[in-house]
Amino acid sequence: MLMLVFLIYLPTAIAQKKNLSPKIQFDYALNLKVDFKQREAILKKNGEEPDVYEKALSFISGSVHAADITDIVEIGTTKYQINSTGTLNSTLNFALQGQKLIRQSSGIVTKNGLATLNYNEKRGNTGLLQAKVNTKTRQVVFESDSTQVGAESLNGNLLDLLSVMYNLIGHNISSKQSTYYVTDSKSLKRYTLNKAELWDFPFNGEKVKAFRYFKSTTNDDHTTLEIWLTEKENIPLRMVVGLGERYGATIQVDLKKIPVIFAN
Repeated sequence: MLMLVFLIYLPTAIAQKKNLSPKIQFDYALNLKVDFKQREAILKKNGEEPDVYEKALSFISGSVHAADITDIVEIGTTKYQINSTGTLNSTLNFALQGQKLIRQSSGIVTKNGLATLNYNEKRGNTGLLQAKVNTKTRQVVFESDSTQVGAESLNGNLLDLLSVMYNLIGHNISSKQSTYYVTDSKSLKRYTLNKAELWDFPFNGEKVKAFRYFKSTTNDDHTTLEIWLTEKENIPLRMVVGLGERYGATIQVDLKKIPVIFAN
């Protein structure tokens, strides 16, 4: 249930200014706001039982620092890989017995950004979920513990819940609106992100210039997404995901410290 999104199509060219460091570490605090009674009502209406994670959420009241996340980002000239580890805190850690969220994204680097070829995630003792691009058939194939459970056609490059955060890092971007395809390891969706106002974003007691990007909602998809990227280098400072009435939860991920992203 953690963290959220996408494929990139940009109407304007992107120019990278400098070479990125071969390995960059990003550390985040994840805060979770849950209205479990709302989720419980939906489950009851649909005749469903809460899973082990949803039962753990019943212990949460209001907003809580739920996890710490470390992303190791390696973006080369032709390939990239992102490894992410989420470690639960406090009540969730006790309720779920120290389980972790492990995610990995890998693929190629194009002139327009990143293109996912493989994305997988494993939540604690649950099965391994994987989305893989079949370049011959132009499909995204979904697997659960190496068993295919579905496939969807892909009309372009792909991003995922990890690569969307870092797709534009180190680049300048002038587009006011961008369309993305994203996989969460279980499905494929199309999103439109709108570039909004420039903020004096409060960060560790200072003000950092950052643009806010927000996702357009549709009748079929009520989830919300906001992401703040630094003005010049597109470093992700915050991402907020509203999972909608069905889940009654909001996830906010905040960067703890801005890392050095360019090689010396």
